[in-house]
Amino acid sequence: MIDFYTWPGPNSRKAQIMLEEAGAEYTVRTVDITKGEQFAPAFLKISPNNKIPAIVDHTPTGPVAVFETAAILLYLAEASGRLLPTEPAARANTMAWLIWGTSSLGGALPQLHHFVDAPEQLPSAIERFTSDCVRMFKVQEKRLSEVEFLAGNYSVADIPSFCSTAGWLKRVKDLSRGALGDTPATDRWLKAVGERAAVRKVMAGG
Repeated sequence: MIDFYTWPGPNSRKAQIMLEEAGAEYTVRTVDITKGEQFAPAFLKISPNNKIPAIVDHTPTGPVAVFETAAILLYLAEASGRLLPTEPAARANTMAWLIWGTSSLGGALPQLHHFVDAPEQLPSAIERFTSDCVRMFKVQEKRLSEVEFLAGNYSVADIPSFCSTAGWLKRVKDLSRGALGDTPATDRWLKAVGERAAVRKVMAGG
């Protein structure tokens, strides 16, 4: 049994999709970040960076706490033997796209969100992060025009980028004033990933 510490948001959806894809039995433990519960000493023992999501896997040899979204996804993929190749080259490629989705694309979009929705607008910051997100969506579009999924086959690498893209692609297109353009390969991929049972369940709030 896994305890899943969460609060609504894209990173939690990424972890929960992988929990579902892994076929894990888990209990949802809500951490109300609006009340500062992420700073509670008990939670800090699980997630020292005071961020959600986090998990505690109650294994036969004792509890295993994992924090940081990419680490959670990798842990669940390895523990379940699902969505992560074992062949070295394929595994390295999958891990590269996983980390790209959590740190590059998944890192820039929240910055853009912060500056776009800030009470005091900073045009230079908005332009900077819009340009970076356009660049990364173009990287993703090129990749998906060459392969069906980011690492070739559907894998743990698709999950974080799917959640980020589903939430932000249209807005980045609007902010870019046409610089991003059409994304047919990404649109095809969004549909394919979005039709998976685990993804449908989580994105619908299940």
